[in-house]
Amino acid sequence: MQYKIKIENFINSEMFSDGLKTAFSIILPPLILGFFGRIDIGVNISLGVILTHICDIPGIMKDRRNFMILSIICTFIISFATKTLSDITWLIFGILPIITFSMSMLTVYGQRATNLGMSVMLCYVMSLSNSTAGGNFSPIENSLMILAGGLWYLFISLSISQFRPYKMAQQALADCMNHVAEYNRIKGKYYETTLDFEKTTQELLEEQILINEKQDLVRELVYNNKKLVKDTTVIGRSLVFTFSDLNDIFESFNATHFEYEKMHEKFGQDEVYRQINRICNKTSLELKSIAFHINTSRIPKSKFDFEKELFKLKEQIDLYDDEDKIVLNNVYLNLKHIVQKIGFIHRFFHEKNVKEIKKNPYEHLEHFTSPKEYTLKKLRDHLNFKSSIFRHALRLSIVMIIGFLTTFLVSNSEHSYWILLTILVIMKPGFSVTKKRNYQRLLGTIFGGLIGIFVVYFITNLQIKFVIMLILMIFAYTYLRHIYVIGTLFLTAYILISFSFLTEYNTFDIIGERLMDTLIGGSLAFVSSYLIFPSWESKNIHQTFQKALISNYEFLFRIFSYVIRRDMNMTDYKLARKNVYVNMANVTSIFQRVISEPKKSNINAKELNRFTIFNHSFVSYTLGLLELMQRKKNLHVKTEHIDLMIKILNDLLAVIVIFGEHKTSYHPNDLLNDFQMPILYHEIEGREPDLIMEILELIEEIVFDLRKVSQKMNW
Repeated sequence: MQYKIKIENFINSEMFSDGLKTAFSIILPPLILGFFGRIDIGVNISLGVILTHICDIPGIMKDRRNFMILSIICTFIISFATKTLSDITWLIFGILPIITFSMSMLTVYGQRATNLGMSVMLCYVMSLSNSTAGGNFSPIENSLMILAGGLWYLFISLSISQFRPYKMAQQALADCMNHVAEYNRIKGKYYETTLDFEKTTQELLEEQILINEKQDLVRELVYNNKKLVKDTTVIGRSLVFTFSDLNDIFESFNATHFEYEKMHEKFGQDEVYRQINRICNKTSLELKSIAFHINTSRIPKSKFDFEKELFKLKEQIDLYDDEDKIVLNNVYLNLKHIVQKIGFIHRFFHEKNVKEIKKNPYEHLEHFTSPKEYTLKKLRDHLNFKSSIFRHALRLSIVMIIGFLTTFLVSNSEHSYWILLTILVIMKPGFSVTKKRNYQRLLGTIFGGLIGIFVVYFITNLQIKFVIMLILMIFAYTYLRHIYVIGTLFLTAYILISFSFLTEYNTFDIIGERLMDTLIGGSLAFVSSYLIFPSWESKNIHQTFQKALISNYEFLFRIFSYVIRRDMNMTDYKLARKNVYVNMANVTSIFQRVISEPKKSNINAKELNRFTIFNHSFVSYTLGLLELMQRKKNLHVKTEHIDLMIKILNDLLAVIVIFGEHKTSYHPNDLLNDFQMPILYHEIEGREPDLIMEILELIEEIVFDLRKVSQKMNW
């Protein structure tokens, strides 16, 4: 049953939908025109499909449409100009670095503009091909066929979006929910009988990077989509409200950070721990079930009786003494809150006019959408060697020149432009990403080549061979954007099989040629990352860490202000929470990239790892304080609490200074503005008031740890 769900989930996923749509758009022109003996025209039309598809990444329809149209216009012009001038080698040689540099600089405008630049560069390089597989046409004929392919794909893509206006948002939301569910499953490992604290924390941090990416995509699809935001139907409103609740659930997962190693020593072998672990796993499965139903456009049904599970947990907690109860009750109340949020998502799908006591997400949507800036000023700001994008554009231009000259040294090669293609797809601004892509492309080329050779030489039935090629093509475009090594494997295999249909080339010669070109292009890209204007992530780590600390400070100030005044602007709070999560993911991401760089710098990987863990713990304790105060409405602060808050903020400012000058919106003493202590001050009997002090002391300890680690990293 689980395999059936996984298969159905995959079939309904965005990545498979994209692969199916792209493969259909590519294969149909040569298939139809092949019946009329003009498969060469179909192949050129398919090239236009591939180039336009590059710009069709998930997002709102307006952006997708505009960039696909730009891609179609640019590739038409570039194709015509390149084919017209192809015999003037010195001019082609001179234009190459200009195209490469200018298109690479488009990266300053974001991912969609980056893909537009890649589409233009690939068009230029592929127009240099002397291959006869696509026929011999005049420059204008060739360009018109590429234009037709682009318009054909544009029509298919936009038609599907019109036919299924909510599908992309549903797929993105379901994907995000699956990763949040996985995050909770990993967090449940803290409550297993055996605990590997560092490994579990590292897994959480890695998952958090993915969640941040998924949240950004859902925000764009949900908050920037005017049709969806204004929609009053159940499906439109459910996407907005479900995403809002999913963010709250993710916050609740992060709000339960304790001294797990000490807790494990005390409760690790007890039944209460096993029960907590069971509830964590079941909430994870419940979220995955909801995600599956959203992805397949069905109404979700609850899989578990969480009231029964929580009752069992409460029974176990009541067996402990008062001091232990307080710690375990915090876990219980957090899980109860998560279950309530999951219950609300279910109710929204099953009940009409359901209401939740929370700020309506529609009221602050505009604050989470920022207009794209396509100004010359933004481009000029990056025209210096401080910009990694500028250095990458120069490096890529130089390497493309070297690659172009190398093609003249490769004898008996009909596809030497593959060297330039390899350089384009492998080279990235950062060394670590280039290194990873290089390895993945080489691995995918080798194993994909073996699959292609097997099919060509051992399957003689043309119909079966064609079906296999079609399946490989679908999976190539399914995985190419998401898991590059698998995408490259399928891509190489289907290209080899397609050549067996289109040309008389020997398959072994083609795979040998492709492997050689991959090695040459990959080597040039890899070596240049060392030697030509290298961009080391270790040089940017100070800035990334400081941004994270500043966002932590801003967030912590808002939490402290709420703790004192019991009043909060929810829009400002959610924006601050978003910034914290984004910067926390950036810290983890840059740490992973730095440790893969050559060990030529004196960066201590162990200290970097400790910083990422302390940073994660800091955010969790901060959220834990907020959740405590939200649960205990009658719990108010004392003078010593406020004194400690101000001290913590000052200490955190001192940590920020380690990484350079900075600006923050608030001074620690601003906590006392317009605040009269006697209004709230009163003694509260019992143990609970000490919880505020305990969490504050934990935050203070984490800030102290961050300061020690930061001082050691300040080389």
